[in-house]
Amino acid sequence: MNEETSNQSEESGTKFMLPSLGLSRLVLQLPRMLTGLLLIDIAYTFETSVGMMGQIRTASSIVAVVGALFMAGLSVRFRHKHLLMTGLAFIMVSALGCGLAPNYTAILVLFSLSGVGMAMVNPMSQSLIGEYLPLGQRASTMGWMLGASAAAYLIGAPIFAYISGIGGWRWAFLGFVLPLSVLSLMFAAYGLPRPRSDEGGRGGSVLEAFRAVFTSASATSCLVGNLIIMSTWSTHLSFSSSLLRQKFLVSTGFASLSTIVGATCFIAGSVSSGRLVNKVGRKRLAVLLTIPAGLLLLGVYNLEYLPLVLVFSWLGALINGMLLSATSNLTLEQLPMFRGTMMSISSATGSLGSAIGTAFGGWILVTYYYHQLGWFMGAFNLVAVLLYNFFTKDPTRDQ
Repeated sequence: MNEETSNQSEESGTKFMLPSLGLSRLVLQLPRMLTGLLLIDIAYTFETSVGMMGQIRTASSIVAVVGALFMAGLSVRFRHKHLLMTGLAFIMVSALGCGLAPNYTAILVLFSLSGVGMAMVNPMSQSLIGEYLPLGQRASTMGWMLGASAAAYLIGAPIFAYISGIGGWRWAFLGFVLPLSVLSLMFAAYGLPRPRSDEGGRGGSVLEAFRAVFTSASATSCLVGNLIIMSTWSTHLSFSSSLLRQKFLVSTGFASLSTIVGATCFIAGSVSSGRLVNKVGRKRLAVLLTIPAGLLLLGVYNLEYLPLVLVFSWLGALINGMLLSATSNLTLEQLPMFRGTMMSISSATGSLGSAIGTAFGGWILVTYYYHQLGWFMGAFNLVAVLLYNFFTKDPTRDQ
């Protein structure tokens, strides 16, 4: 009777888990999206160049990488729900500070706090899925959560454009990012399960957690694979609109519409991946999808016929949405005893991969052209599929 009551209590405690985690992941994308859309306006306010203003994003990314490494240790000592809520509080403070920032230095520091929030919310949201949901539900929940991240682009872009048109970029922070981050913090406080005694805060050894991650060939290969996948996908996100505008001379509005369609395809891919992950297997699905994900992006940057480029781009978004869900689920199951550490380091490698991809991709464009950029993405994904196929294991299935 007590066991039945306990199971019912736990099931009740996870009822609002998906909307709480989904909203937190959506909020996480808003600060970077806002600055990408309104960077020119922010630079004009502080009388600086767009390039100089863009360094607030660079600083935030660096903080996210360093913060995620710290989180790898903190997740052993502290409850994952509390760490996630602290990360949302950082997003809230960052939004308020950026909206009121008096000068460039202030917004540089205050926007960097969003990197702290990203370092805390991203891995803890994934760890909580592994801690509280049964194996059969984790894949679909992960897919919906990744879909919520992409949905930020569908929801945020028109809202930011509307608010900034009325009250300027400061009100985009104060009138949308701030209240939504407050709402997300409230959802997390009341919608996420109460921490169990064996989740975080159990006095485990940080050194033991790091040793477990880096002495496991499978876990380490998942981390390197995540770095590669995020490198190629972030490169595509950074330069796909420029490709359409420079090579095919389309309007900014047309490129934006293509981005919206791509985001919708990514959401469809990530959300639909749950059933495939459970049916095909985490490792097998990652191996099957990595090559087509790279080949589709290769085609986007090498084809000369615009309709085909658009089809390849949207299919690439669909497949990459499924791929990121499969690889995230594979990484989540590597070390059940140290999920927080594993997912924190994975978050760090993902952020590092994004930085490497955009930096190297930018160098390729300066030195060569879009064709070579496509070959870089295709070749990089080939390395990833070799890692996933030969060095990773799916602990949920017999190898």
